[in-house]
Amino acid sequence: MEGSARTAFGPALLDGLAELGPVDPFSGDLSLELGVSVWLRRSGTPLVEACARLFEVRAAVLEACTLDPETEPVPLVGRSARVDVVNLAAYVGELLRRASAATGLGTRAVAERAIACLPEPAEEALGA
Repeated sequence: MEGSARTAFGPALLDGLAELGPVDPFSGDLSLELGVSVWLRRSGTPLVEACARLFEVRAAVLEACTLDPETEPVPLVGRSARVDVVNLAAYVGELLRRASAATGLGTRAVAERAIACLPEPAEEALGA
């Protein structure tokens, strides 16, 4: 695959979070924000759509690891698109680690399972 090829945001995010490992978004470490920026840019996903894609990723992780959605917290959003996306990305990173512990799988394996559960992008689903 060439370097300029577009990658869907969900798979890029899950792969990136599995690779990145735990990051405290309040520590001053900008790794998470920079990663999110790269994943958004490479996928062509606008910031305003990122929250919806992150909730799809959350649902995919829950489904892939048969975690109970009733007991998993639902992150609150609405402050600002940028802050919401960073906070949701941090949440999904922690969710990957919780799913890893619950299943006994590594975070990379959890990410791969979740990627398989993500909905197809609209362009591909319509045959465009």
